[in-house]
Amino acid sequence: MRYGIFFNPNAGNGNAEKLAKKMQEKFKQAGHEGEFLTAPDPEKAVETVKEAIEEYDGIVAIGGDGSLNIVGTAFVQAGKAIPLGIIPGGTINNFAKRWHLPMDEEEAMDIIIAGYQRKVGIAACQDRQKAVISSFTFGSFADISNEVRQSEKKKFGLIVYPLKALKQLGKDKSYPVEIKTDNFHEKLEVWFSLATTTHSIGGRTYVDSDYDELHVSILHNMRFRKLFQLIRLIFTGRLKDSDTLTYLETNTLELTPLTDKKIYSRIDGDKGPALPLTVEFLADFVPLYVPENKK
Repeated sequence: MRYGIFFNPNAGNGNAEKLAKKMQEKFKQAGHEGEFLTAPDPEKAVETVKEAIEEYDGIVAIGGDGSLNIVGTAFVQAGKAIPLGIIPGGTINNFAKRWHLPMDEEEAMDIIIAGYQRKVGIAACQDRQKAVISSFTFGSFADISNEVRQSEKKKFGLIVYPLKALKQLGKDKSYPVEIKTDNFHEKLEVWFSLATTTHSIGGRTYVDSDYDELHVSILHNMRFRKLFQLIRLIFTGRLKDSDTLTYLETNTLELTPLTDKKIYSRIDGDKGPALPLTVEFLADFVPLYVPENKK
């Protein structure tokens, strides 16, 4: 069998390339072929992976949710996915943690070689031109993301974002947005909204539900008097226990801005397209190599 090994050669001081070579050797020992897939920028990387879908029996992605987004975007644009193996190596690895993939590189490679698969869901937006692997956000939550240092992301995961968001409380920065889901339709002044394809952030479970669909949390009509409730939210991680939030589970999320001001999204840690957008969950879309004894 032939496998494509996708990685960013400029990431991690060359560590990704070392991992790619090690994965290639493991494929060789198992009687398979492993070939490198690289590109100079994200746009060309998506095209490279799209071409690989027709050429290979599977793809291995080295990196975190941001790198996985390139592979996922290629899958949703192509309208099909081939078996995907993940060697976690990025700052944020929510998707890998959700599916119980080991953070240890050798163990992750062994799972790929073992070949056990299950179909898992991801999301897509922009008429299926952009994937959402683990997280989609907009509002102040997204606007402040550039203030977060890589070292903070690595240490705390996504929980660092609401900590930074506390500094924005006095600025009263919200956006009027019409929000429509499978069973919800409201016009809200949104301070931030977070939609995830997993039930955890930074490896930490924040909702009890483990359904494979979008988990949407909307913080709206924010006022300073709600500060202590928000602090409780941050340190307990219990979104559904907070009356400052609207929590939804849905397969489709339609977002329409009610202002002329551009409202940009942030997807898997990187800047995304502006609203209006429809985010849809694609259940059982990706065949993923997982540990055989884990659900």
